[in-house]
Amino acid sequence: MKKLLLAAFLAPLFVFGQMTNEEVKKQVETAPEGELVILSSQMLQENYLYHAEMVVDKLLEFQPNNANYNYRKGYILLYSRTDFEGAIPFLKKASQSVNKNYDMFSKNETNAPIDAYYNLAKAYHYNMELDEARKYYKLFISSSTNGSNMIEFAELGIAQCDNAERELENPKSAIVKNIGAQVNTSNPEYAPVVSLDGNSLYFTSRRGWEDGSTDEWIDPMLNQYPEDIFVSYADFEGEWTSPEKLAFCESKYNEATISVSSDERRIYTYKDRSGGGDIYYSDFQENQFEEQIPLEYDGVNTEYWETHCTMTPDGQNLYFVSDRPGGFGGRDIYRLVKLPNGDWSQPQNMGPTINTPYDEDSPFIAVNNKTLYFSSNGPKSMGEMDVFVSFRDEDNVWSTPVNLGYPINSTGDDVFYTTTIDGLRGYLSSFRKGGYGEKDIYEVQNDYMGNRPISSLRGKFISFTGQELPDNLSVKITCTNCEIESQKEINPRIKNNGFFAALTRCKDYTIQYYSGAELIGSEQFVTACNNENEEIIKNHYIGEYDLVGTVSDSKTLKYLKNAHVEFIDPMTKESFASFDTDANGKFTSDYLDGKKFGDEIEFMVEVSRKGYIKQSFIVDTTLGMFKTLELEYLLSRMDIGTDIGTVIKLNPIYFDLDKSNIRPDAAVELDKIVKIMNDNPTMEIELGSHTDCRASKSYNMALSNRRAKSSANYIKQRITNPSRIYGKGYGESQLVNDCECEGDVVSDCSDEEHQANRRTEFKIVKK
Repeated sequence: MKKLLLAAFLAPLFVFGQMTNEEVKKQVETAPEGELVILSSQMLQENYLYHAEMVVDKLLEFQPNNANYNYRKGYILLYSRTDFEGAIPFLKKASQSVNKNYDMFSKNETNAPIDAYYNLAKAYHYNMELDEARKYYKLFISSSTNGSNMIEFAELGIAQCDNAERELENPKSAIVKNIGAQVNTSNPEYAPVVSLDGNSLYFTSRRGWEDGSTDEWIDPMLNQYPEDIFVSYADFEGEWTSPEKLAFCESKYNEATISVSSDERRIYTYKDRSGGGDIYYSDFQENQFEEQIPLEYDGVNTEYWETHCTMTPDGQNLYFVSDRPGGFGGRDIYRLVKLPNGDWSQPQNMGPTINTPYDEDSPFIAVNNKTLYFSSNGPKSMGEMDVFVSFRDEDNVWSTPVNLGYPINSTGDDVFYTTTIDGLRGYLSSFRKGGYGEKDIYEVQNDYMGNRPISSLRGKFISFTGQELPDNLSVKITCTNCEIESQKEINPRIKNNGFFAALTRCKDYTIQYYSGAELIGSEQFVTACNNENEEIIKNHYIGEYDLVGTVSDSKTLKYLKNAHVEFIDPMTKESFASFDTDANGKFTSDYLDGKKFGDEIEFMVEVSRKGYIKQSFIVDTTLGMFKTLELEYLLSRMDIGTDIGTVIKLNPIYFDLDKSNIRPDAAVELDKIVKIMNDNPTMEIELGSHTDCRASKSYNMALSNRRAKSSANYIKQRITNPSRIYGKGYGESQLVNDCECEGDVVSDCSDEEHQANRRTEFKIVKK
């Protein structure tokens, strides 16, 4: 009869899963203590821990020292939000009064169950109080009946405490740091996936949407928002920017990150639509990720629980997790291999070396396809999930997994470890002291788990015109001498049009750049064969170059209209383009049409205008990030008395001491005069040679005269109508400063001041 009454009493309460927070609060305020005991018990059994805590908080107001109520509060804190520090005082108080015949639904029950020992041990374990944890694990074992299925887990906890003690006494040199409030919040953040180049971080978060559309889909059991996938990008200083939610996320469903392809154009996700949980994927098309669809490989998704997968960068192996029958216990890691005909093998269990009777999850394979990271909560863990690493040898045999140790692992869940290409920086999710929420994402820096040697390709499409790049760009990378034909097509990264790929060592590669189906560039390179890591940079610049020029008066700087410009091939000396400047002294050319970034440009430009000295200029440059090649030329008027040396920036013409023969370095400068006189065939020049005051006037006059005539003769032999130039020596008669030193005059001028007087001038005497 009592059982019937109890069933009748419970019936109206069984709908608590549909109760709102306000309805629960109202019932908490009005219901008597005995009814609240039953309500909280029912909520705890059904795992509605958030609402159960509201009820238990009220019960503690009735009886603050009640071991039963304290146990419930500690249990909720420990398992609803992993607040192990907050749970310890409640569970400790509960453990002071336990009852093997604990009656959960009795309002007269003031004791705690034997399980209080186990949960207190677990809280101490999480808090790294290992002696206390072992004490209560053992107390739980000795107090429990032999048939309790929790004894196995208590014994496991003791073994894990022993592991933790050894790891804490021998910490690794790794640095583990919380990546901060830009990514982590008071809500859970977990399942980080870092891109191979370390510039993108994909992760799962249970944060609410800004528009409030997720509010109605809050999980009533834990009062958490649905899972959504976000991405954060590293800025120029390596700091993570404000996360962006991926477009395919739906407000009422859970979408969780699993892994991301090396080009970040495919993301693998976990979704629970069928009740078991399956692996999905989404491809990036038309500037957004498309709708998620189930992974199509035969034998992967089943009626059982598939939680995680990772594809090797070369696309030849898929590792995934499932709790299907036939494994070694709990969740196991399986592997698929791409066959030579392009089909995929059936899933193969990774075997007892990797899998244990407990859970293995979150596999991640490094780019060398020989280093496997995964998490396990077996007897070699420090507590809950720890990250392990195993290495594959040349016989395809995996080594015994090694715990990555403290501080990478803690006594809580440490899972979803992924690394950058070199293996020296990784990310994982963990709950440990000092976090922002129930789970946070941490960065791991180490100097002992690097992948060596590796070759990688990093590049991007860059628009030097400043215009937006088309969305149909792609890169095709082909290994031309790999044992198995290797070709991969990579789409640029969404954020910055970058691309990234792992390469085979000591091989020949061709990289081709495409815009849609059009090949827009290609080049070849070879990967290194040494033992050092190698990063090959290949950027491809997109845009059209322009060439514009101006001609101006050298004195007034006014633009010159109707100046004539000739482009001349330096090899053939033939003109291939000519222009006349407009009213603004400007000319434009299509010479750079079709030219690409990095092309070397070399040609000669002749510029002339009536009344001005015709001049030649060399254009020798390499096309770079500037869209426009600007040519600016200054012409000097052909005025009587103009010194040609100042127009063409002639270097000083030197002679050996007391000599007048032409030295090689002087010939270079005189050839410039030859060129300008041949370009201006009516021009007549007086070549004047000057000395400083040192030595006698007669000596200086004779010396300058010899040098002037020697220089003029050199030019005469190389110009049309040699009579257009003559040489004249001036000695020290036309000093340009006060450096006189004849007779009793003693000059205190410096060598530099005397040098100013030792000059050669080429003055126009006739136009």
